[in-house]
Amino acid sequence: MNDLRVALVQMNASKGTPSENAKKMMDLMEEASAKGASFILFPECSLTGYAPEEANSIALQIDDADILGIRSCANKLGVAVSFGFMERDMKDLDKIYISQEFYYNGSRTIYRKTHLSDKERLYMSAGDTFPVFEAFDISFGQQLCWESHIPQISYTYRKKGAQVLLFPYASGMTGDKCKENWSIHLPARASDNGCFALACNLLMNGKGGGLAMWDPKGKPAAEYFGQDEHMLICSIGGQLPRETYEKGEETMHSLSYFDRARDIF
Repeated sequence: MNDLRVALVQMNASKGTPSENAKKMMDLMEEASAKGASFILFPECSLTGYAPEEANSIALQIDDADILGIRSCANKLGVAVSFGFMERDMKDLDKIYISQEFYYNGSRTIYRKTHLSDKERLYMSAGDTFPVFEAFDISFGQQLCWESHIPQISYTYRKKGAQVLLFPYASGMTGDKCKENWSIHLPARASDNGCFALACNLLMNGKGGGLAMWDPKGKPAAEYFGQDEHMLICSIGGQLPRETYEKGEETMHSLSYFDRARDIF
C-alpha cells in the first residue's frame, strides 16, 4: 500500500451555518496541506452541524455553493477530503440523508448513512449502498458513527478492496468516554479486515472529541482525546496483511484473517 500523510480533525460545527463551517474547514485544509497532509478527514455533519430534528431546514443539496467551495479548495491544494452534511435528495426533496462525501481530483463519492439511530429515523432516510473510492492509488470505505459497531459494513468494504476504513462521528461523547468506547470495537474493525482505521468526532456544545488511528493489526498508532478543536497528523502505508498472504510470506504474527476466512453463510 502507498504511504499517505493524513489529517484527522475534530471541530465545532454550528447548526445551520454551512458558510461559517465551510470557511473553518477550508482554513483547516490549508493548514493540513502546509503540514504535509494529502488527505483530510472531517467528522459526520461537519458542514451543516448535527441536528436530525432540524434536518428539513438545514439540509443541503450536493451542488450547494459551500460544498462546491470545499471541492475547489481541495483541487487548489491537490488533496483529498472527506466531509459530512445533511443532504436533501435532488430528485425527491422529501428525502434527507446523513451523508459523507469523499472528494479528490474532480471525482466525488457520497456515502449515505445506511443504519440510522432511533432518533434519526424520525427525520432522515437511509442509504443502501457501500461505495469504495480511490485516491493516491489507495482504496477507502466509510461508515458513520454508531455504524462502526456493525462489522458486516467493514467486511463489505474489505470485500470490495478497501485498504482504509473511515469512521467519522457526531456522538456527543466526552473524550474519555469516546476513548473507552472506541477501544472496544474499532481495533477489531482494523485487525479483522487488515485495514487501517481512522476515526474523528464532532464537537457539539463543548462536548465530544476524539481522534485516533489503528494499524492493520488493530494496534493504536496515534490518538488525541482532548475536548478542544484539534488536528492530528499521522501517516499510513506499508505492507498490508493481504499482501503478505498473496506473497505466501505469512507468519503466525502476520496472518490475513480476512483472506483465511471460510464462507460460512
